[in-house]
Amino acid sequence: MSSLLFALMRENPISGLAVATLNVVVALCLVALSLLLGITIAMMAWAHALSERRPSPVRLERRTIA
Repeated sequence: MSSLLFALMRENPISGLAVATLNVVVALCLVALSLLLGITIAMMAWAHALSERRPSPVRLERRTIA
C-alpha cells in the first residue's frame, strides 16, 4: 500500500499532501479521544472516592445556661 502511495506522490504531490493531512487529522482525533478518556476516568475515580468517604461525626458544643 505504501509503495502505491509513494508512486502516486511522485506523479502528483497533491495526493501525498492529502495523505499527510489525513494522518494529522487522525492523530489529532486520537489525542483528543485519549484526553477525553483520561478526564472521564479521573472524574469517575474522584466520584468513587467521594462516595466512599465516611461522613465525619457532627459534634455540637455544649452550652451551659447560667
